Order: sequence, then C-alpha cells, then structure tokens
Amino acid sequence: MSSPSFMVFPFHVSSSSMSHPRQDFGRDIVGRVSAARAWHRAGARSEMRTGRSMAHDLETARHRLDPLIAPRSVALVGASERNHFAGLAMRALRGVGYAGPLHLVNPKAAPAFGLSAVARCSDIDAEVEAAYLCVPQGAVLDAAHDAIDAGIRNLIVVSGGFAEVGGEGVALEAQLAALSRDRGVRMLGPNCLGFRNNLASVALGSIPFIEQTTRPTIALVAASGSVASSVINYGIQQGIGFTHVIATGNEMDVTIADLIDYLTEIDEVLAIAVFIEGVKDPERFIAAAEKARAMHKPIVALKVGSAAATAAVAAAHTGAMVGDDCVFDAVCDRLGIVRVDTIEGLVNTAATIAATGPIARPGVTLVSMSGGVCEIASDYGAARGVAFPQFAEDTRAELAGQISVLGQMHNPLDLTGAAVRDEHLWATVPEIIARDPAIGLTLIAWNVPQVAEPSMPNTLDLIGKTVQNLATPALIVNNVEQPVNEYGRAYLASHGQLFSPPGLAHALDAVRGLWWWSSRLDRPAFAVSVPSDIKARPANERETLSHLSDYGVPVVPTRVARNADEAVAAAREIGGPVALKILSGQIAHKSEVGGVALNLLGDQAVASAYRAMMVAVAERAPGAVIEGVLVSPMRANGIELLVGIARDPQWGLVAAVGLGGFWVEALADTALMLLPATREDIVTALRSLRGFKMLDGYRGLPEADLEAVADAVVRIGDAALALGDDLAALEVNPLFVAGSHVEALDALAVFDGNTP
Repeated sequence: MSSPSFMVFPFHVSSSSMSHPRQDFGRDIVGRVSAARAWHRAGARSEMRTGRSMAHDLETARHRLDPLIAPRSVALVGASERNHFAGLAMRALRGVGYAGPLHLVNPKAAPAFGLSAVARCSDIDAEVEAAYLCVPQGAVLDAAHDAIDAGIRNLIVVSGGFAEVGGEGVALEAQLAALSRDRGVRMLGPNCLGFRNNLASVALGSIPFIEQTTRPTIALVAASGSVASSVINYGIQQGIGFTHVIATGNEMDVTIADLIDYLTEIDEVLAIAVFIEGVKDPERFIAAAEKARAMHKPIVALKVGSAAATAAVAAAHTGAMVGDDCVFDAVCDRLGIVRVDTIEGLVNTAATIAATGPIARPGVTLVSMSGGVCEIASDYGAARGVAFPQFAEDTRAELAGQISVLGQMHNPLDLTGAAVRDEHLWATVPEIIARDPAIGLTLIAWNVPQVAEPSMPNTLDLIGKTVQNLATPALIVNNVEQPVNEYGRAYLASHGQLFSPPGLAHALDAVRGLWWWSSRLDRPAFAVSVPSDIKARPANERETLSHLSDYGVPVVPTRVARNADEAVAAAREIGGPVALKILSGQIAHKSEVGGVALNLLGDQAVASAYRAMMVAVAERAPGAVIEGVLVSPMRANGIELLVGIARDPQWGLVAAVGLGGFWVEALADTALMLLPATREDIVTALRSLRGFKMLDGYRGLPEADLEAVADAVVRIGDAALALGDDLAALEVNPLFVAGSHVEALDALAVFDGNTP
C-alpha cells in the first residue's frame, strides 16, 4: 500500500544563525511549528487520503475489512444531539476531516448536528458502506436488521449488555452473531467505542477525539475504548501519531487477530500496539502474528491476566476469557510479540521500534555530557538486561584522536564539559562508536526543546543532524519524562525523527523490547504439525517409555517383574543399585502409595522391597490393577529435569521444562514453550531458569550438554503430538542429565476422560 508524502519541516543553520543562534533558532522553530499546524489543518488529511486511495480505490485492491475500517460512505444510526455517543461520533468525524457521504438515522427523522435525517436506513437512497449503531441494547437487533436490509454490510455496535453481563446478554449476543453470520455482515463489537482511521480521514465511534499533528505511524487496537483513549492521550503527549485507533469490545465477529492481519498490510503502519483481555481465535491470532513478523511489523501487547482476580474483571468487562498468563507469555515468545505491562510501556516500546526498525546487534551505546546521566543509564541497563558493551580496541583508538583529554572511554560515554567547548564532538564521537562491531543502537541523551528559543541551539542542531545521518539506528533520549510539545515535535520532524523516548527508564525498557523483537525476526515460522498416523494410547509407564523410545527419546532400560524372584533376576542382569516402581495404569503418583523403592543392592534387598511394595500398594490403592514392577538401574551424579507437556484449551500442547524432583515445587522455576518447539527455543528456555547454574557445572556437577537435552525435549514433544488431540498431558519426570548422557527415567501419559 502506498505511503503518503508527509511534509518535512526543514531546518538549516546559516552563517547568520551561527552568529546569533538563539534569535534565529527561535524564529525558525516558530516557523516550523506554524507549518506543522498548517499541515494538520489543511494538507495532512488530503495527503493521507490521497496516499490511501492510491492502493484502495480499486475494489480488487481492497482488504476485506476496508469497507468496515476505511468506509467511503457512512451512517449514524440513533443520531441525536441528546445521544452522548452520537455526539462524540460527530465530533470525531469532523475532527478527522471526513468528507464523504454521511447519513443520519433516528426514529423521528429529526435533524441533528445541522444535518437532515431519515427514520430508517431503508430510507437512504444511496450506497452506505458502514453504519455506527449508537442505540440502546434493546434496539440493537432491530437497528441491525434495518441496516442489513438496506444493504449495509459493515456495522459497529456501541451498546453493552451482551455476553459481558452473562445471562440474557449471552443469548442476545448469540442472536446478533447469527444475524452477522447468516447475512454475511462484518460487525465490530458489541460493547465497543468504534474506530478512528487517520489515514483515510474517517471515524465511526465514540472514542473522544484529540487532535494530532505528527506523522501517524502506530496503529492501536484495544479491547477497551477507555484504555484506547488513555493510550492515545499519552501517545500524543509524547509526540506520537496514530494511524488507527480501534476498540474491539466483545469481539463477537471481528477480532483483534483480524485487525492485526488488516493493519499489517498498510505501509504507513510501522508498529501495532494492542491491549488484550483474551484471544478469541488462537489459530487466526497465530497466523496474523506470523504475518506481521514476516513483514517486520512489530506487535507490542499489553495483556491483562497476571493476577487471578483479573479473570473475573475481564469477564465482566467484555466477556473475555483471559487464559493462562504464563502460557500467553510463551505465545508471545514464540511469535515475537513484545509484551509490556503498562500503558506507558505499550506506547514507548511501539514508538521506539517504529522509529528505529530492527537493529542488527544487541549492544547499545549512550552519549551524554553528564557523568551522572551515564551512571544512571548504566544501572538502568543492567537492571533491564540492556547491554552497554565496552568499545572495541579499534573504536578506542579512533576515539583517542577525538577525546583523549577526557581520560576515559567507557560506555555509556560522558563527553563532559568538553562538548560545550567543542560542539562538534556531538557529531564525531557518535559516528565513531556507532561503527563499533558490538553496537546496534546509539542513544544521545538530550532533552528536545520545549520553548521557541532553547539553550545551546547549535548543539541541538548538531545532535539532530548526527542522529539523522548515522549509518545505524539512533535516537535522541530525553533525560526525564516530559511532554513533547509543538516545539519538540517540530524539532524532531525537522531532523527526520519519529520519536524521542521520554526519560532514561522508559527508553531502556523500550530498547530491551526492541532488541528482543529484532532477535526473533529470522526464526522459523510457527506451525503445528498434524501427525498423519495417531499412535495407540500407552496404558502405563512401560508403554509410555516405549512410545518415547520410538521417537528417538533415550529412555532408561527396564525389566518387568511379576514376582520377587523375577525382580531379583532382573536386578542381577542390570548390575549395581536398582530402582523398583509399581506398574499400573491406574496409579499415576507411585510414591504416594508406596510404589517406589530406590538404591536397592543385593538379592535380599530387592526381594524384600518387592514384597513390601505389593503389601503397601494393595492397602493404599486397593482397586488398581497391578501388572508387576519395573526394575531399572539407578542413576547418580547428574541433574534431574522435569519435562511436562499439557494441553491448553486455547493454544494446544504447551511444554514446561525445569529442574525436577523437589526443585519444581521449591523454586516454581519452569519455562514454557508452545509445541512444536525448536532446539533453539529449548536452549533459550533452559538458560532462562533461575536454577540454570545447576546445569552449568555448579559445584562439581557435570556441565549439561544443552544441545543433547534440547534434542531429547524436541523428541518428547514430537512423541506428544503423535498421540493426537485426546492427549491431556505427558510428563517425563525425571529426565536425567549428566553431561551428554540424557535419559528419561519415568514417564506418564494422561488422556481426556482417563485421568488416573
């Protein structure tokens, strides 16, 4: 889709301005502010409409959601000056400069907002692409029928009182959904505040209008219209422009996934920010997220659900099921979705990535003329996992010719007062360090102007030009959080900058998300492999281990003993200490019924343990069918891991890896992954564990071969997928690891309707 030509506000330092910098800088920036206002009030809408129409005026080029989100003719149903939602909708339409056909509908055909009206949609004698139904809940179905009968195929429903309230609301929403499905109509909502499309200069909704004067680059999709309003208010305060603001409400028909798919195809959208309560269509969501990742369109998500009580709040708000929060973390990790936990983080991270695009290396450098700012940034970076690597020798040698007087070349780099005496250090030093082989992003700490005549105007201009001309991505970072007003916006625009992060803490939070996203762009696409041949259900531990072995998982050798003599014979054949475990498809937790005996050495110990086990199990699990006892060798001098696979009702099979045995409960230290997982996914997950030191040769333990462990876990996942959709859980606990020796010692498979 074609991009519009946005006006740039040029700023050049002339010879006269060098002589009188404050006076001329003040005149120039005031002029650019005036130009910015004029661009918005007169030219921006037409330019954006022109850029949009080049790709969209042909029906064959239109996305299936264009008639809903970029309609060329609209109707307001329930339009009345006494209707609060209709009033907000009219203000938004006029605010964005909508110039297409607009039809007002109300039962009395009473004029409103200075326009005539008709009583029903069927009275409109022109084509209407989309209608905003701002009528009470009890009138929604009749209004929808009327609109659809009039040929309108795209509806936005503001009223609440549907599935989010339960009871009759659920039934009413089901009727509305059936109407939408049966008549082939797309609906946004119900219980939503609609949308604003600043590219197409059209709005259908009641999100309070706020003027923006900067180039729109970020699309916002939010389950909550109120949250959407807070996001855009904060974003515009920080000098950000939004291409779209879309509130989804109950997502009865059009979902967040549909909108991500739509927005990804729009060139002007450089980042997609989403506020999510629940995901209605996981498969569609995965497909849309993968499409965005393939096109290098970042998705930044603020999703509720980390607190248990949030589920009830979300259900009351939009009827959403928030799902398991840890599983959603795994979803984001696999799909390259940057997850944040505040509105500020949502805005600043999306804007930062939109401004820089992907970076090639994780290393960050920051240049300031304050040692204190450098120290604060270094501490913030360490706390947030942002790397400030020390410069390479070649970089240091080149810097020495510029700043040897400073006596230090640390990263972050303090230019000290030398940058006041020699302003050109703001150009030469960033150019040198940006070429360092470890550096992917350059930050220059300086507040953007807030007045017409800021201090040190030449320095400001040099910094702006430097950031604009560096060969690698760079940003100007405000030292503290402050609004970016008209002077700051004009300054940034004049130097080709889309965004200046507000304060060091927000900046480094966003930079962490930037590198995380960049590092995931080249990962293979996520695709669930559907096995062509579903394997028979394993009925007990031995059959489960055998199934794992069929998929290349190394498993401990076992023998089945059905009496004490057979147990003794098996132990002799194995040699060394052995373990005995009860074999029964009805007993999942063997130790709880006395079904485990460890470190048995010698005939008498084995025989005695066998007999004692049979007595204990008969007493504690009298209804269980006992098939015998498994005899296997003991393993020592290694680490025990847990590999647990469970079926999430939304996302399918999810794997958890962590330290096994009592460590699982003591540390609550596991990492989750969607299946199928790659070896890279698993190694990354293992390294993320708080107990990773145990795998890294801690206190004389053999250092684990992470590739061997990852290979085993991949194969366990493949074995789980091969058991079909009825598999509820598959657990290997423990997976024994000693160097490159990896072995499943115990396994359990659980199927729906057959939980032991």
